[in-house]
Amino acid sequence: MNNETQKTTFLYQLKSYGFKKFIISFDFIVSVSILVTMFIDRYFKLDIFYSGDSDYVIGIFAVASTLFAIVLAALAIILSFSSSEFMSFLKKNNKLAPLLFLFWIANGAYLVVIILSTVYLVFNLERCFFLKEYLYPFIIATFIYAVINTFYLLATVIRFGHFLDIYERFKQDKK
Repeated sequence: MNNETQKTTFLYQLKSYGFKKFIISFDFIVSVSILVTMFIDRYFKLDIFYSGDSDYVIGIFAVASTLFAIVLAALAIILSFSSSEFMSFLKKNNKLAPLLFLFWIANGAYLVVIILSTVYLVFNLERCFFLKEYLYPFIIATFIYAVINTFYLLATVIRFGHFLDIYERFKQDKK
């Protein structure tokens, strides 16, 4: 794998974005807090949280699938409106990777929700009690993470537009 291709891998992008920045983010902390709280609820049988059933998981699956497609379409639209010169400008100013990585994270989170929901729906929950009790909190926590992250994608799109405006002014000033 050549150096430029390696720069597009998830781990390289995560390292570039900052693992600490990823872990100590509002969306990650909220989702982990919800996961831990749901596990405590399950362990001590407090019944504060709904234990989930297939109908809820199907609903989450449908919403996650739809948002996955919307985020992917938004990325495609943004990239299609961008010229190669603008992309080079963002890359030169170290803004391209952080902008694009947030799309990767959001779609990755939705994909995890889709996969976990599929596992939840495929297995016989009467026989796999563990799945019903402990997979459902992972689905909920990951879904909440993805939804909050989608809000940050809105800010990313706004930043993208802001950088496009800066680039256009920069181009005009050069003339």
